[in-house]
Amino acid sequence: MAEAMLRASGLTAGYPGRRVLFGVDLEVRTGEVVALLGANGSGKSTLLNVLSGFVRPTGGSIRFGRAELAGAPPHRIFRHGIVQVSQARDLFPEMTTEENLRLGAIVRKGPIERLEAKVLARFPSLAEKRRHPVALLSGGEQQMVAIGRALMARPRLLLLDEPSGGLAPRLVRAIAAIIGALKAEGVTMVIVEQNITLALAVADHVLVLRDGRVAERHEPGNGADAEKIVRAIYL
Repeated sequence: MAEAMLRASGLTAGYPGRRVLFGVDLEVRTGEVVALLGANGSGKSTLLNVLSGFVRPTGGSIRFGRAELAGAPPHRIFRHGIVQVSQARDLFPEMTTEENLRLGAIVRKGPIERLEAKVLARFPSLAEKRRHPVALLSGGEQQMVAIGRALMARPRLLLLDEPSGGLAPRLVRAIAAIIGALKAEGVTMVIVEQNITLALAVADHVLVLRDGRVAERHEPGNGADAEKIVRAIYL
C-alpha cells in the first residue's frame, strides 16, 4: 500500500463569527484521488482552502510528508508542492494563455519550454490559442488553462475545487477525461465536485461532508454508487 502523502487530523476552521469545520480528519496516499462531496455549505471548499493555506485553521494538524503545514502561508505550502485550482480559476484575463500558464512555473529554475510543451500537448485547443487573451476563451478553455497552470508547477498534490462547475456537458466530459488521464499518470489529487458521477468515476475514496464534519466514507470500488452518495448528502 502506498504511503500517506498527507494526513490532516482534527482540523477546525472558519471565518469571523462562524466556524465551518469541526474536527475533520483526512488522509491522502500517494497516487490516490480523494473526492470531497456534500451539500452547499458543508465545508468542502473551506477544507481545500485550509490545505492550501488560504484559510488558517484554528486547530488540528496537517502533515505533508515530514512537514507540519497547519497555519503555514500559501506561498510556503505551494513550495512544498500543494497546488490548488480554485473554483474562481483566478486567471489574468488580459494576459495570454501562454502567459497564464507560465505563471505556474514562476518559482521553478531553468528553462520551462519542455514542461510547457507537455502541458499544451494535453490541451490541444489551448495550443491553438496560446497567444489569445484568456478573456476571449470559453469557460471550459479557461478551466483548462487553470488546470494547466497548476500542472506547470509540477504539483505533488493537486487540489481541484469544482473543476466541472458551470460547464456544458461536452466540456464536463472533457474535464473528466483530463482528470482520468492525470490519475492514470499517478497524480495525487483531492477533488471537490458536485457531479457525483464524475467523482465516483475517478475517486479511490469519497468523503461526504455534512455540517463541517466527515459524515461518511466510501470506496467507489466497494459498492458505493451515486444513489447511495446522494442519500448520504441530502437525506
